[in-house]
Amino acid sequence: DLGARLICLDSGGRIMRIEEAARRFATELGIGLESGAHLAPESARALAVRMADCLFEAMAGGSPMAAGRTLLRLEPLSQRAPVRQLTFSGGVAEYVYGREAQTYGDLGALLAQEIRARAERWGPKLELASEGIRATVIGASQYTTQVSGSTIYVSPLTILPLRNVPVIAPSFALDGEDIEPSAVAAEIQALLRRLDLAEAGMPVAVFVPWRGSATFRRLDAFCQGLTTGLAALLAAGHPVVLAGDGDVGGLMGIHLREEMGLDNAIVSVDGLELKEFDYIDIGGMLPQSGAVPVVIKSLIFPAEPAARPQHQAGVVGPIAKPLSLARG
Repeated sequence: DLGARLICLDSGGRIMRIEEAARRFATELGIGLESGAHLAPESARALAVRMADCLFEAMAGGSPMAAGRTLLRLEPLSQRAPVRQLTFSGGVAEYVYGREAQTYGDLGALLAQEIRARAERWGPKLELASEGIRATVIGASQYTTQVSGSTIYVSPLTILPLRNVPVIAPSFALDGEDIEPSAVAAEIQALLRRLDLAEAGMPVAVFVPWRGSATFRRLDAFCQGLTTGLAALLAAGHPVVLAGDGDVGGLMGIHLREEMGLDNAIVSVDGLELKEFDYIDIGGMLPQSGAVPVVIKSLIFPAEPAARPQHQAGVVGPIAKPLSLARG
């Protein structure tokens, strides 16, 4: 439970979002964190220093704590042999390797500086990861990842597992400050009709590439459009299944349940990159970590149909889906 996006800032350095793990670090350091307040540069640096210290403690097989609570979601690492090489991947790694200079309203650059300094002193040789920010798997039948339990929402837990849920990837207009519920609903309904999923008798996962701030007004407008667009599926008793690429999965799930009073089951996960014709399996929540395993399966269509007997299918798949690694 540490990472760049435990705290998100606007362009003026004001705090927009605080994850619970960030509050634990702040409490330990005596730093006050409040939404809308400015994060002082020295406080940001202190948080990055403490996170980097905890990371290397965990890498050495320890069990780092913050404000009296463990930061580990799984068992401590066991080292049966000396570590000879060290590589990093993900958003923060772009700063570690000097491939990124732009800031994104989080602790990424500061955290990378502290990680790089410790990596150079630690001993193992720091190597360049050829995969970079994206991990591509070729030739496998499916790709499995674990989604963090701190930014997802599942209610009730008994709704899981879900298997072979088709994905729709609407082109939502989320760049502006205002979100139009009717436009969200229309985009979802158009895709459901085009893909013959409106009356498919199964749940459908909506991929949400969230952009902009997650204010109450924007979340409410989006969720109103979402439930309208999925009205037929919800009336049939199917769960709402949301898959996002950001860190708002938990917020959306809570809004649907607590603010809108939606009775249907809700599964809202994030940290994923999906596209049309993908299918996902979402496994039961892992008790130790609060994470859920997600299997992403893609159908790949040939650019030019190969000559083949008429009785053979023209679809190759599923194969692995590349996953964009979360910055946190």
